[in-house]
Amino acid sequence: MATAQAMCRLFTFHQLVTCTMKGATTTTGSPRPSLPAAERNAIIDVIAKTFDKPLVDVEEKMRGCLRHLRLMHK
Repeated sequence: MATAQAMCRLFTFHQLVTCTMKGATTTTGSPRPSLPAAERNAIIDVIAKTFDKPLVDVEEKMRGCLRHLRLMHK
């Protein structure tokens, strides 16, 4: 919940539904832009430190949030 709230505060709705975490090619083959690196890394660091979670877990949660928002927007 905290991850999704932080993402919604730092990124625009357009960024959340059109970007990937790091700009990788999607499963459909079309590349998407990445979320701005500075903001993305800030969220990951703060959430990981606040909730004592590994960075990898926070990144996975962020990817899940992006997927969920993209599916809801379709």
